[in-house]
Amino acid sequence: VAPDYHLSFCRIEKVMTTIFDGIFCYINNKTEFEASNRKISTELYQTRFCGNGNVYPNLTGVDEAIGTRRTEFVVVRHPIDRFLSGFADKCIRLARREPSMCYSCNGNMECFVSALAKQMDEFYSKGTTRHSYELYHFAPQTWYCDFASHLEKYIILKYESGAQGIARMANKFDSIFRRAGVPKIIRKEIHKELLVERNNHSTVGTAERRQAEEILMSNLALLTRVTQIFYYDFIVFGFELPILI
Repeated sequence: VAPDYHLSFCRIEKVMTTIFDGIFCYINNKTEFEASNRKISTELYQTRFCGNGNVYPNLTGVDEAIGTRRTEFVVVRHPIDRFLSGFADKCIRLARREPSMCYSCNGNMECFVSALAKQMDEFYSKGTTRHSYELYHFAPQTWYCDFASHLEKYIILKYESGAQGIARMANKFDSIFRRAGVPKIIRKEIHKELLVERNNHSTVGTAERRQAEEILMSNLALLTRVTQIFYYDFIVFGFELPILI
């Protein structure tokens, strides 16, 4: 959140979380951020300047911090694109160093999807608030942000990739920041940094991403299962289904 501007952003894993940590850190701590020679576009999760400052785990904390009259927005991503990005990053790239990652499936997408679906069923049926690393990063987007009761309160933007898509998003974000009263000098720096090619978390165009996409798109049964898992993301946020189910 940015308390001075009654502005909040809901974080959905694998949807610009690190870059927005940097953006809100810059909005809240411009002087310190610049004095430390930090750049929004080069922030990494593990070493981000503000850590978990001004981050709240639920809407109750946000309400207490900045009140209920606020500008709040969220970015959602095509479910298949988000899944592939997560699988390439966590289940192929990181799993090389941490074999236990992604249910110890060793890059086997069918194994991972089966284990994820099972854990989702258990999580949903038991109503527990505890979750694994995998569920935290791969849960449907509709499970985040209290969408069940809060959907209509958000300005919802769709993630876009490529130079033109990123430029369109940067302009939309600037409009939101302007509406919230963020000063032009801060908005200008954010806009510039959003257009910088980045970052270590991005899987676009990588061998891991191509590998993940080839596995999924060449297996109709697997694609069907993944589509079923994220079905409500497609419906609620208006994304086109890859197959009819």
